[in-house]
Formats: sequence, structure tokens, C-alpha cells
Amino acid sequence: MQTATDKHICQVAFSALNAAALRDWYANVFGLVKSGKILFFPPSTSRVQGIPGAWEKCSWLIDQQDYFQLEFFQFWAPHSKLKSNDWRPSDIGYNMLGIAVSDFDQVLRNISAFSGSPAPRVAGKATERRACVTDPEGNWVEIHERDPLCLVDDNDPGVRRPEVPAVVRSLRVSVPSLDNARATFVDAMGLVVVDDFQLHGATDEKFWGLPRARSRSLVLRGANFLVELVEYQSPRPRAWPAGYSIADQGIMNVAFGYRDSLDFARSFGQATRAGMQPNGKVLDAGVFQVMYVNDKHGFSVEMLHARQALWSITGFNPAEGYVENEIEINAPASEVWRQLTDHAAIGDWSIFSGSVLRPGAPDPNGLGCIRELRAPGLRITEEVSHWDEERHYTYKLLSGAPFRKHQGDVYLTRDNGLTKVRWAIRFDSWIPFSNRITAWVLGRVFAQALRKLKARVEAYQPG
Repeated sequence: MQTATDKHICQVAFSALNAAALRDWYANVFGLVKSGKILFFPPSTSRVQGIPGAWEKCSWLIDQQDYFQLEFFQFWAPHSKLKSNDWRPSDIGYNMLGIAVSDFDQVLRNISAFSGSPAPRVAGKATERRACVTDPEGNWVEIHERDPLCLVDDNDPGVRRPEVPAVVRSLRVSVPSLDNARATFVDAMGLVVVDDFQLHGATDEKFWGLPRARSRSLVLRGANFLVELVEYQSPRPRAWPAGYSIADQGIMNVAFGYRDSLDFARSFGQATRAGMQPNGKVLDAGVFQVMYVNDKHGFSVEMLHARQALWSITGFNPAEGYVENEIEINAPASEVWRQLTDHAAIGDWSIFSGSVLRPGAPDPNGLGCIRELRAPGLRITEEVSHWDEERHYTYKLLSGAPFRKHQGDVYLTRDNGLTKVRWAIRFDSWIPFSNRITAWVLGRVFAQALRKLKARVEAYQPG
């Protein structure tokens, strides 16, 4: 078992020429969820990022994790410098993202659909397959069928949103010196070394175009994330170009997230005492505390405390067409599941009356079942597209609601004799600018339904 650490990676950030298009590619290929956008401008950009006069927009995606996001920056000033045409993953910098996915084959199909290129070469046996691709702006992404964090301690990491089909788990970094990089990420930032473990070997280098590379590596662990440090002997790594800025195209930095202000203050003190140079005095905006720090080789690391009660503002909660509801029910999972999936009797605890138009198989309410839900002015048909008995089912909209797409996921988990129900809905309304208000309405409707379900099931006495 690997030594535990509480150091949490909460962001990986891109500087992009077209941030919206790059964000949409990651959303479409991996099923990540949009969680907001914001504008940044002087003097805060100069103070925090160390980029004088910077004007930029930023948008976010979130994955399965609690307190994590991909950030996409687009700078209006200064203009981002392009990656060189001969850039290689051995060049100094943050160079490759690792994403674990729930449906490996679907992601490969998505790559073909949204990249206009054939599916990438696949390595590894079933359940442990991997593939490497470049995103539309040339950043390398490794796709994992098995969560690489499980390779470290053979433990299934907990997730916040199981309905999201991907989780960002690793970052590969080309460094001039392993010893100096260890001082940065271990001594200063608090990650721990994963002993006797390699995430990649020499034979893997061919997947990102370095078939004869020679290197040394070190894998570090945070509470939720792996950082792979690589020192290349061949090909000789090229330093950042003259005048490099984190505004230039590519992966700009990684952020450490802290749950409270005291932990932020302690960690910031540790980092600066160990040699990390801040761009300025910590910015405390009330919603968050933040500062970028830098090591002697120019690696930028963000340190962030985002107040959990305000995560919807800072982009750590889903935005727009997304509804999450959870409730605990004091009853066996079998009984909760029976009542949840009795489509014809859904009117006993919701505003809809229901009927089965086409039974599923082998369970009439299960996979392939088409149900009709009726309410004043509404006649909705949905199909059950996934069925895991007493654990999880998925339904998708066929017709009758003002959505371009709509998917619901219902999960049951058991905890100390209680049954926890999670009901998550993702949708995109065809009525312009209505996603947020629709999500608010749906959230209230489904919260009320779950409360009625709880009262009904807990009052039910078998026999």
C-alpha cells in the first residue's frame, strides 16, 4: 500500500488558441461536463499569474471527481505563441494528460467522430487497454481503460459523479533534472513518491513518437492524482523557447487545491520556504484564495483554496443542463429498486403517470424497455439503455420533451443498512438560454419525488 497523502490536485490548465473549441472536444470525446466560464483581466492577472497586462477568458469542464476541473484559457493579450512545428513530448514542460474512461470503445468512436481521424492504435489486454491521441491543439492525451490510480494501491478510488464516463488521473512532465523536480513536487508541494512503480517504460515511448528514447522517471502521488516526472537522456530535451510564458499554447500548469484557508496558508508557507517563488502576494477574493508559484526551472504551479459553499461560482459544480439529487432511505436496496423501476407505478411517488410501451428483456422494466410518462401537457417516451440490477440504470429520451438530448442515471449504493439513491440528469434544451432555469425546475421536481419515494418505501411493511 502506498503512503497516503492529502495533497489534492484540483486543476490542469490549458492555454489554447481556441479555448471553446478545445473544451468542446474534451466534452464530446470524454463526456466531461461544462461547469462555467469567466473573464480575467489586470491587475489580478499580473499579480497572480505573473503576466503583465493579461486579458483572458477561461472555461471549465469537470469529471467524476470531487473538486477537480480542466481549465481552458484563451489569451487576448498577450497573444499566445504557437507550439513549434517540431515540438516533441520530450521537450521541457507539462506534456501529456492521462484520462481513465468507463467505455473505452465508445471513446475511440468519439475520437473518430470529433477528430476526423481514424481511431488510435490500442495496446494492452482487455480491461487494461491504452491508447494515445493528440487533441486539436497538439496536446498528447493517454486514454486508460483501467484507472491508473488503481495500479498504485489496488484500491478503487471513490468518485463523486459516477454518471460522468471519465476521470482525469495523471500528468506527464518532462523535466531537466529528476532531483530538482523532486524538490519541487515532493519537498515543496507535498506529493509522495510511489516506490518501485513505473507508469510507463521504454517500449511505451513509441506511442508518442519517441521509439528510441532513453529516460529516467519518477511517479508521484497526490490524494487523487499521479504526476509522472521524466528526465530524458535521448532525445535531448529542449528547454522552453526564449521568452516562454504560461500564456503560450499547451498545458500551462497544474493546481493544488486546499479544503480550508489554514491548510492553504500552511502549504503556501511550506512551498515558499522550500524555494518556490510566488508571483505576488496571495489574492484573497472571498470566494477563493489563489497564487501561482514557480520553481527555478520555470514550472508554474497554482495554489488554490476555493470555498466549497461557492463551488458553483468557481466552476467545481456542474453548470447549465445538469441536475443532481441524492437521498438516503432506511430500507433494503431490493425494495427501493423495485419501486424505482416499476415504470407503470411511477405515479405513486412522482408528478408523472407511467406505462410500459415495450417491455425489456429479461426484466420487463429493464434493458430495452420503452416507457411513457404523462403529465399535464406532456407525453414523454424514454428507453432504458443500461441495466445493472439493484445498482444502476440509465434511460434516454426518445421524444416528447424540449431537449436535444436527455439522459438520466439512477444509482443505488448500500451504506450501514441504508440505501443511498443518486439521480443525475444531463440535458440540453432546444429553447435558447433555458438550461439553467430548466435545471432549477427539474432539480426541485426530482427532489420532491425522491422525498415522496423515501416516505413511501420507509412506510412499506412487507406482508
